[in-house]
Amino acid sequence: MTTEIIIFPMKNMPDGSAALCEPPDDPDSYDVLVQDEDGDVILETDDLPTFDEAVAAAEKYLLKFRDADINFGEF
Repeated sequence: MTTEIIIFPMKNMPDGSAALCEPPDDPDSYDVLVQDEDGDVILETDDLPTFDEAVAAAEKYLLKFRDADINFGEF
């Protein structure tokens, strides 16, 4: 297993928290996480308003973690 950069589509909840957004709902924001080989989160960026911004954040992390795989939210 290698380091993985994951883009998560998120949905705002009425209590102010956020949850993973499932189709057919449209996401309110995106979170980008970097997980190490053990699945531990080592870096993250939350509440990005657009998918394009999430991709840009993932690409920025890829500069630091060159061997990482990027998961574009396709689960």
